This record gives sequence, C-alpha cells and structure tokens, in this order.
Amino acid sequence: MSFLIYFDEANKIDQPGKDYTYYGSYGGMDTTLASITRSIRDIHKALSTNSELHFREYNHDQYLKKYFKVLHHVINQDININILIVSNTEARAIAQHMNLSMLELRSLFYIKIPERLFYGVTRHLSLPSNIDVKISVDRNDEYRVLRLYSKIKEQMNAHSVYRNKRYKIESVRSHASHESFPLQIIDTFMGMVVFLMERAYMENSDASIIKSDLIYRFYLRLRILNDFKSR
Repeated sequence: MSFLIYFDEANKIDQPGKDYTYYGSYGGMDTTLASITRSIRDIHKALSTNSELHFREYNHDQYLKKYFKVLHHVINQDININILIVSNTEARAIAQHMNLSMLELRSLFYIKIPERLFYGVTRHLSLPSNIDVKISVDRNDEYRVLRLYSKIKEQMNAHSVYRNKRYKIESVRSHASHESFPLQIIDTFMGMVVFLMERAYMENSDASIIKSDLIYRFYLRLRILNDFKSR
C-alpha cells in the first residue's frame, strides 16, 4: 500500500509580470486515487470526451458538465489538497537583498516545498508503519537542473524521521500531465485559485464568464452539501 502525492506549480517566481507563484499538491492512498481515476474515465466515457482537464484552457461551456462532475466527485473523496502561495514581489526583494539570481532563489524555495507543501498533505494522516510514499511531478526539464527530485526525497525522509511518521519516500518522478488524471486534477484546482487570487473574473471576456460560472456552481453545490450535513 502506498500514499501518492502529485505536484504542480504555476506562475514561477522568475516569470515576468506575475504577482504570485502557486505550488500545489494533491494526495491520497493509492487505492483511493485509483478509484478516482476510474470514475473520471467513466465520466469522460459517458460524456464522449477525451480532452485533458486544464482550467486555463476551460474556455467553452460545452465542457461544464465534465468539469463540474469531476470536481464534485474528487472533492468528496478521502484526499488532501494543499496549495502554497508566494508573493513574487517579496521574493524578488529578498533575492535582490541577498544578491541571488532568480534561478538560485527558486532552487532555495524547492528546499522548503517538502516541509510547507508535501508534509502538509501527510502530517494529519494516521499512516501505518513502513508505508511508501510516491511523489509525481509535472514534467519540466528545469526540475532536473535544479535537483528538485533529490531535494524532495531527502527533505521528506528527514521530516518523517524527525517527526516519527515512519513513512519512506520510495520515489520522486516526473510524469506528463496528459497521461495523469491526478496531475490534471491539481492543475484544475490550482487554476481556480489563481483565477480568484488574480481577480481574472473582473475581465470582460467570454472565457472569464465561463470560468466564473463553473466556480460559482461548484462553490454553491459545496455550500448546499455542507449546510445539509451540518443539520
């Protein structure tokens, strides 16, 4: 039995014109995520669609039912989602003060990601001893240059030992998002957060209206369900 974590990021610190960087992780037991993947395939089959789930590319309401059904199903499963938001303005000021290049700053941030992001997904879980944790990262050539994989593995194993969590990081690997529904899921949830944080709903465009409609429907459904459960 394994615990699986999927990682993605948006608006990297060294990208010009971006106010925030977003780091996201999505995790759960392998049996749970396998069941979710089967359910998503069933939804795609029922709706006769094969397109990837990417919030940035959600620009037509013909896909409303697919996105709504998938998001609603996922959020009601036994999974954990953690999103870390970094102010690019503050990060650049720190880099300038320390005389660091933006690439060097990114490399330092990747040392802290395991503690602030991945450990946040696992720390509340009651894991059995000797469980394996497998981490999948959205494919990006820069990660190998920045030694992201080895940093994550070393730091997460250190947290496990220090906090007596007893899990072990078995692997940190890259995967193409078009081959991974879990990576598409964290991409979509992060895309919704980016959309709200950057107030893209203020744009006067069809795409903005369509995205806003999906988020509103999703949020309203969650409120109704939560109100019903609390009674």
